[in-house]
Amino acid sequence: MRRLVLTALVLALSASVAATATARPGQGFNKGPYLALEGGIAQVKYDHDQTNPAFNSGDFDPAFGFLFGWNAWDWLSAELQGRYSTSTKAGQREHIASANLYGKAFLITNALTDFPTLRILPFLKAGMSIHVGVLPGSSGSTDTKVTTVGVGPSVGGGIAFTWKKYVYFGMDVQEDFLFFGDTRQEVNGVPGTTVYKGGFYPSLGAMGFIGVHY
Repeated sequence: MRRLVLTALVLALSASVAATATARPGQGFNKGPYLALEGGIAQVKYDHDQTNPAFNSGDFDPAFGFLFGWNAWDWLSAELQGRYSTSTKAGQREHIASANLYGKAFLITNALTDFPTLRILPFLKAGMSIHVGVLPGSSGSTDTKVTTVGVGPSVGGGIAFTWKKYVYFGMDVQEDFLFFGDTRQEVNGVPGTTVYKGGFYPSLGAMGFIGVHY
């Protein structure tokens, strides 16, 4: 519930800030491609070992990644996001890679863009997400690694800044609503044992980013 409340607050803040004025700057100021690196935290709850709860790691891991997008119009872009996070669990390292494809709407107002060198651009985004996890196998199995895949919709929001035309930075919060299948192994001679339980796993991420906007 706290994750959903935090995401909703960010979306509401982005919308309310943008509603302070209705005038717009000159057309074309935000068009073109952008590329940025990002870093922060990502939630991983689908890595809880059902055969040995003592092997479970924390819910949030450090994460980093990239953003590549293209503003076809000042207010709208298509964006590809890639992220990677990792942690250790019972002395074994797990790896999480994710890819998200978004439509991203910038909420443009004159009050937030009429500065000599700075433009403030609240945004909302929605799209699809896929997570691939390479997780430690059960201690009772001969397989030391297993792979799990989850997919689902994603929503988020945040604030971007452009400074002196090309410098692009900001922060965002997003929630990926992921669905996974069960991951099974032969454990202590018993085939088909559920090691990582499938189901619905919301995944919250909070990141800062910096890059260039052409």
